[in-house]
Amino acid sequence: MSRRSELEKELEIAKTRIDNAPKDTPKEIMDLWIKELDSLSVELNGLYDDDENEFPS
Repeated sequence: MSRRSELEKELEIAKTRIDNAPKDTPKEIMDLWIKELDSLSVELNGLYDDDENEFPS
């Protein structure tokens, strides 16, 4: 599995966890989950894909 696929899967899991968190989830935990989501998003957006970024000769 490519790193992009792994990150996309981890990002979806993180989003689902945040969206489905019980209302009594401590703020500190939610903040950590949101920080993780942000970190995954930044990493995914920073990936360089050779196939997508090839320039015609």
